[in-house]
Amino acid sequence: MAEFLNVNPDIRIEALRQQLARMGRGAVALVLPRGCAQLESLPRLRLLQRQSQFLGQDLALVTRDPTIRKNAKRLGIVVFGSEAAVRLRGWGRGGSAPAIESDRPDAWLPEPPHWRKHNGSIDPKLAARPRLDRVRSRRVRATRRYQSTAPLWLQLAGYLLVGIFLAAFLGGFVYFVLPAATVTLVPGQRALETTLVLTADPQVEVTDLEQGLLSARLIETTVEATGTVSTTGSGWSETDFAKGKVVFTNQTNGTVRIPAGTIVSTSTGDDVDFRILEDLEIAGPLGTQAEVEIEATEPGILGNVPSNRITTVAGGLRTRVRVTNPEATAGGANARVRLVTQEDRDRLVDRVYTGIREVAHERLSTELGPDEWMPEDTILTWITAQFFDQFNDEPADELNLTLRVLIQGSVINRTESEEAAMVALRSEVPERGQLVAESIRFTVEPNTVVTGRTLRYSMTASGNYVIPIDVRAVSRAVTGLNTEEAARRLQEEWLLAREPEFYQDPAWFGTLPQIARRIQVRVELSEAARSRQ
Repeated sequence: MAEFLNVNPDIRIEALRQQLARMGRGAVALVLPRGCAQLESLPRLRLLQRQSQFLGQDLALVTRDPTIRKNAKRLGIVVFGSEAAVRLRGWGRGGSAPAIESDRPDAWLPEPPHWRKHNGSIDPKLAARPRLDRVRSRRVRATRRYQSTAPLWLQLAGYLLVGIFLAAFLGGFVYFVLPAATVTLVPGQRALETTLVLTADPQVEVTDLEQGLLSARLIETTVEATGTVSTTGSGWSETDFAKGKVVFTNQTNGTVRIPAGTIVSTSTGDDVDFRILEDLEIAGPLGTQAEVEIEATEPGILGNVPSNRITTVAGGLRTRVRVTNPEATAGGANARVRLVTQEDRDRLVDRVYTGIREVAHERLSTELGPDEWMPEDTILTWITAQFFDQFNDEPADELNLTLRVLIQGSVINRTESEEAAMVALRSEVPERGQLVAESIRFTVEPNTVVTGRTLRYSMTASGNYVIPIDVRAVSRAVTGLNTEEAARRLQEEWLLAREPEFYQDPAWFGTLPQIARRIQVRVELSEAARSRQ
């Protein structure tokens, strides 16, 4: 009856041999799972077969691995596909490989590798490779040569060369590397000025400083002013009222009352109206008469009418009384007077309008912010109402006017204008140059152009900038020079506010270091900004 030995997938060949040694003599079937990589090797499988032969076991394998089945067939090991097949068929020694022969230990071994020849000798190309004993011998000989003592003259020559090298190294270090220096420079200043054209428009919402496009703010107010001017026209005008007396005759038997202001008029020629100056009461009977004073309703000589011309009574009294003037009226007169002309009106409007325009900037300035300014050229005015106390051709010595004017102006932010000018000024500064803040000035030029509500004006920005200094160029320029020559060269190549200062550590050789990197350059920008050069 065959004994079964279940093998783990990751078992090593030594552990498998130990388990196989604990099995008894007879038929032994190894049940190999999938992935048993140890027995995929033909030499290991042959080693396992030899041990089973030595123990007197009939070895068989139970596996479906094609590699193991192929190698087992080469060695003559019986292979089954399952344990049921082992129990059903069985096996004996007839199927196993022959025993190991002492005189032929290489029997049933796998084929030799490709690099070994058929006669068993090694390929000459591989024989030329150094073997381990050769490498070890080569190292022993090298160690002995290293430990052997050199000749005395060779030792002295070596010491001399080392000493010369150390002396040269120390000398070069002391002369080139050890010296250090610091150069302090105060750069000078140069004046810079630029002029740019700015455009301020109330319709601009976003300011563009680089393009010089600024936004403006509209402000407006209404101003009312009065004025008086003497009239210059002349002509004839009715000045005095004609006066006289009329007689009323009662046409009834009763009393007739005539109130003051009753109008009586002429019935022939030009119609001239008169009014009685006081109340009148005429008693009856019929034909009773009463006299009363009258005055013309309008001045002028037309009121001087002859006698018996006033015969009409206005109103319902005409049927109750009769009127007549026994004497002519007198006193009405015309005189030459001053009249209002259109030229007077225009002259008065111009005078008052000019006065309002003169104070327009002052009136709008009250609405300016602390950082805003308004050019006078941007102020626009419109007459919204005008009131005269006299019409044309009316007699008057003076003409009065009340004028109402709407004033509107464009306000510009001063900070935005200066920022735009600052951008233009900075673009003119050379690379690595720095503007001096205290010297910057801004000036608005008078040539302002106004188109509608858009204002184009020029602004000039001026200031000083500190001369840029390249510290690397300075250190290269003064390398190896004494302080007098270095100061002269620096003042020739750069504009300095004062003479450069030098500090050497140590100052053994009287010259600045030969290596530019050993020279430190300090640029005093704060002192340069305070200088007035």
